[in-house]
Amino acid sequence: MLASRTFIGSLVAVMLATSGASAQNPTPSDSLRDDLPRVFLDCQANGCDGDYMRTELTWLNFVRDRTLAMVHILVTSQSTASGGTEVTVALIGLGPQSARQDTVVAFSQQSDVQDERRQLIRRMISHGMLRFVANSPLASRLSVNYRAPAAGTTVSATRGATDKWNLWVFRIGGNSFFNGEQTYKYYNVNGNVSANRTTAAMKIALGVNYNRSLERFSYDTSTTGALAPLVTVDSKRKNYNADALVAKSLNEHWSLGIQANAASSLRSNLKLGTRIGPAIEFDLFPYSQSTRRQLILRYSVGVKSLTYDSLTIYDKTRETLPDHRLIIASEATQPWGSVFGSVTTSQYLSDPSKFRIDGFMYAEWRITRGLRLNFDIGYTKFRDQINLKKGTATEQEVLLRLRQLQTGYAYYGSVGISYTFGSVFQNVVNPRFTQNTRGFFF
Repeated sequence: MLASRTFIGSLVAVMLATSGASAQNPTPSDSLRDDLPRVFLDCQANGCDGDYMRTELTWLNFVRDRTLAMVHILVTSQSTASGGTEVTVALIGLGPQSARQDTVVAFSQQSDVQDERRQLIRRMISHGMLRFVANSPLASRLSVNYRAPAAGTTVSATRGATDKWNLWVFRIGGNSFFNGEQTYKYYNVNGNVSANRTTAAMKIALGVNYNRSLERFSYDTSTTGALAPLVTVDSKRKNYNADALVAKSLNEHWSLGIQANAASSLRSNLKLGTRIGPAIEFDLFPYSQSTRRQLILRYSVGVKSLTYDSLTIYDKTRETLPDHRLIIASEATQPWGSVFGSVTTSQYLSDPSKFRIDGFMYAEWRITRGLRLNFDIGYTKFRDQINLKKGTATEQEVLLRLRQLQTGYAYYGSVGISYTFGSVFQNVVNPRFTQNTRGFFF
């Protein structure tokens, strides 16, 4: 106890001494910080690196709360047709600068590495912030450099150039995972193939995914303590799905398309299930604003063809049924936070009593300075489990979730809250002791 008190007392003394030294001996760079624009970096795009931005953009003063900033820098992204990324940097003036806003858009190729992506975002932030500091004292200490493109180089890799692939992008991938111990083994294999072609007028997306896993448990059933052979239980899962979409852009709000799906799932008693049907979609906001906000309504009518592994509770081994579905989804990324939500309803036209409603919502909300709330919640109401396997499930099938069981609903959710206080400045980067290593603490 005495050693603990001595350690704490020494730590407090060091903190007070450090604080006093800092207050009495301000560095010249600290005295200049008041002249630098205070910015709040809200970076949610692929390639964001907060430490890199704070290290490279030394002419900006980064703060941890947007209410203390002059400019809120909101960085978002979305995928492009070729597998690259469209990055949007929105600069939103706050306080006296509230009437001033700007947006910078640029593209990152699929082949770009992390360093190239973060350099792109840094340049975009620099370009956007020039408007906010052009008439400030800081402008006299800034300079603008121009790097001319190489001879014959076009603005974009595909604009004005011949594309031998005709905008088609193909991907083939796979991965495996395994782990185990003396009485437990697990392995998983996954493979996927996709082909996509996207233009402003037409979108084509094709994809196939396959997944197979095995989980093996070994345990001793002896109750007397005598040695007995281990009992082995295998949990096998296998499923695949394929999707196809052809969508035609009508204008900034409307699109038409046709969707086809195929799936197989051992757990769902589905040897092969297919669905095909047309769909129409409406976005309340223009599609060009999709990185910031969307509110879509999508309606589809289709035909399902289902072939089962085993006899169902309705004494069916196969059936073909018409259905329709409606999706309402909204997404917004704003200075106050972000939110995404969707409601999907589907119903068999031949039997309206067979339907399903699925809802999901995620939100992150900055309540006040330093205080954040985030949550996600999902709920599904089942009234369409026509695929359930007939007969009583075994104990192993129930405990290992090898067989889908009858249920009226399913749900999940999480909630989190955090509060940050202290110094508002985030300009210093210190990478010491940040690398994690594998090993045991004890």
